[in-house]
Amino acid sequence: MLEQFLTEGLTFGEADGWRRFAPVHRDLFDNFLLIATTPAVGEGTWAKFSIACTMYLSAVGGDLQRPPPLIPPEVASTVAEVLSQFRQKQPGEKFVEGLGRITEHQYQLAEQLFYGLGGDLRDGLWAAGLRVYSKMMSARISDGFVHPALGGHLWHDVPAGPPHLPDSGRDITILDTIESLSQRWRTSRTERPCIERTILEHAHTLGWTEDLGKPQARPGASYAAKPPTVDGQTGP
Repeated sequence: MLEQFLTEGLTFGEADGWRRFAPVHRDLFDNFLLIATTPAVGEGTWAKFSIACTMYLSAVGGDLQRPPPLIPPEVASTVAEVLSQFRQKQPGEKFVEGLGRITEHQYQLAEQLFYGLGGDLRDGLWAAGLRVYSKMMSARISDGFVHPALGGHLWHDVPAGPPHLPDSGRDITILDTIESLSQRWRTSRTERPCIERTILEHAHTLGWTEDLGKPQARPGASYAAKPPTVDGQTGP
């Protein structure tokens, strides 16, 4: 992303000022949520969820009890509960029809993670996943681990995500505001400091500060009725 901004006029000195160094454990945690939510916002196949779980468990050596830096205990606990149940595809297990390389057990864990962290506002799993992504990115900005201009671009850049409906909560509706601010940042050099402060202020009001929704049973879910994902795409 920095390279892209350099081609658009960012100086080397400005780019150096954007560099941040997050604790490794926090980087791993945020990256887990980034990859795990990509299928929910249409940025990858459901195989991404299993990949995210496998990568994170391997990186932390199975130690799920210690919360990453500045991550609230209840958030870390929700993630740990999901990951402690994760298992690879077992002999005889089948992938969920229409969803690609994910078993029913793994899909249920994805539901538990997305609704557990994103809340169930009766707007579907995809919206819950987008709320998780939005919380992760806004927390990363507010905690100082990514520059507001760079973070703002990554925060709103989910063109394949579900509609930004008012009933889906501010974690989603804020994305339109952040997109507008990011576009202004690109076109108005004099406004940049003010815009960066505004993005940071918005980030401070979200992140993991709101109450988490509790995972709810989804009886009678029809896998075939779920919207298709976009194959071959990567996360923002």
